[in-house]
Amino acid sequence: MGDSLQDQLLALGLASSQPRRGSKKNRPGRKNEKRAGDGKETRTRGELSLDQAYALRQREERRQAQRARQQKQEEVRRRREVNKAIHEIVAPRRQNSDDANIPRNFLFNGRIRKIYVTAEQQQALSGGQLGIVYLSGSYHLLDTEALAAVRQISKDHIVDLARDSSADDPEYPVPDDLVW
Repeated sequence: MGDSLQDQLLALGLASSQPRRGSKKNRPGRKNEKRAGDGKETRTRGELSLDQAYALRQREERRQAQRARQQKQEEVRRRREVNKAIHEIVAPRRQNSDDANIPRNFLFNGRIRKIYVTAEQQQALSGGQLGIVYLSGSYHLLDTEALAAVRQISKDHIVDLARDSSADDPEYPVPDDLVW
């Protein structure tokens, strides 16, 4: 048991008898010297220390988060401007009636929605003289002029009633007298 670990490894063939090149023991002129400076290793050209890499990554993440916040704020500002412009058109020309009691169902953004109309308004909606506009969580009946003005601002706020009838399956048509 007097053999050192190195001798045992040599006997098993797991170590070489020649010293490794570049090991600290075999470097001439180097005896436990500390490098001058702040105690951090100096890097060769192009290499970053771990602290520098983390700092760079944090800066980039902050920049990306700031860009995302700015884009979101710009989107919110643009949406508010569009809603304000549409509200200026809708407010004076809105034709919704408080005594409306006939439900009119329609498809908007992939969901079936409902608005209450009078018998005259239902005929005008079916005939194309009236249209429906979505604004701030509610649906408004408008004439075709106001509808065209809203369409110029944003097509996303207009309910496409013509698409409802074209979405029917031609093999199984929906009868015209069907009431929802």
